[in-house]
Amino acid sequence: MNLDQRQADVLFTIVRSYIQSGRPVGSRTVSRKSSLNLSPASIRNIMADLAEEKFIEQPHTSAGRIPSTKGFRYYLDSRLDVEPISGEVEKNIKASLSRVGPDLTQTLSQASKVLSSLSKQICLVITPSQQNIRWKHIDFILLRPGLVMSILVMEGGLVQNKVVSVQTDITADDLEKFSNYLNEHYQGKTLQQVRAGIVTQMQKARKQFDHLYQNALKLARESFDPGNNRQVYVDGTHYLFQDTDFTDLSKMREVFKLLEERSKLLKLLDNTLESDGLSILMGREQDLEELSDYAVISSPYSLQDDSLGYVSIIGPTRMNYSRIIPAVDLTARILSQIFREIYEHDNSTSEN
Repeated sequence: MNLDQRQADVLFTIVRSYIQSGRPVGSRTVSRKSSLNLSPASIRNIMADLAEEKFIEQPHTSAGRIPSTKGFRYYLDSRLDVEPISGEVEKNIKASLSRVGPDLTQTLSQASKVLSSLSKQICLVITPSQQNIRWKHIDFILLRPGLVMSILVMEGGLVQNKVVSVQTDITADDLEKFSNYLNEHYQGKTLQQVRAGIVTQMQKARKQFDHLYQNALKLARESFDPGNNRQVYVDGTHYLFQDTDFTDLSKMREVFKLLEERSKLLKLLDNTLESDGLSILMGREQDLEELSDYAVISSPYSLQDDSLGYVSIIGPTRMNYSRIIPAVDLTARILSQIFREIYEHDNSTSEN
C-alpha cells in the first residue's frame, strides 16, 4: 500500500520520535512534531488508518503507538536520510584496521571491535566461504611415521591445519616433494577449483602419474576441511544490557544463545544478502523468533573477485539507522580496500 503525503508524514514522525525516545507516540506528540499543522483529533484519525493497515501498532493499553515492522520498512525504503561519516572518522577506522597488519583473522576481529564501538550495537564479521578463497601454499610436517600435519595457507593469511594419517613409509623428503608439486599446480586457484582439480587428477593418476604424485593428491584431498569452516567474530554483546527496550532476561538469554550458534547466525546473514550491496532484515521479516524485536544490517566485503564475507550489525528495530547504515557500509568498503591493497602488494612482490 502506498501512503498519501499526510499518512506518510504521520508515520515518519512516529518512527523518528520512537527511535529517539523508545516510548509509544501519541497524537499530541505527532501534532506538535509533524509539519502538517493538524489537530490531535485529525492526527488520531490518520493514526487509526495506519493501524488498520498494520503500519503502526499499540504495544499495550496506552494511547501511544509504535511502528510495526511494516512501518519501519516503509520508512527505510521511502524517507531515510543517512548521516555522512566525517573524513576524520573514516581515516581513524582505516588506520585501526590497517594497524594489525596483513592478517585476515586479526583484521576481521579488529573490524568487529571498531564497528561495535562506533555503532554501540552488537557487531558480527563473517569470513568468506573457503570455497572462494585462493590457495597460497601448503606444507606438510611429519609428526611421526604414519601421521602428518598439513598446513594450508590461503590468501589473506587464513590458515587451516589438519592432522592426516598416511602410509608409514612416507618420509619427510616425500612430503617436501608433495608440497612442491601441489603448490606448483594449484597456487592462486580457489579451494573450490583445487578440490575439483584434485578429483579429476586422481581419476587420471593411476595411468598418468607415478606413486609419489598419487600420494600427493590423496594427501591434499584429505587435508581439506569438508565443512564450510567460516569464522564469526562477535563483539559488543554488552550493549544488549544497555538497551532499555530489553529488560526481559529470558529474551536476552535467547539472543545470547543465538550468538553462540554459528550455523543459525550464518543462515541468518546469508538471508540478508540476497543482493550484492547493503541489506536490512527487519524484525518479523526474519525466521528467527529470537530476533523478532531486532534488525540486522549487513554489507559484503571482498577478499578477491567473488570471495565475499559479511559485516553486520544486530540492534533493536528502533536503532539509529541514519547513523549506523553508513558505518556498516563504510567498514565493509574499507575492508575490501585493505585486502585489495594486500593482494596487489603480494602479487607485485611475487612477480619481482
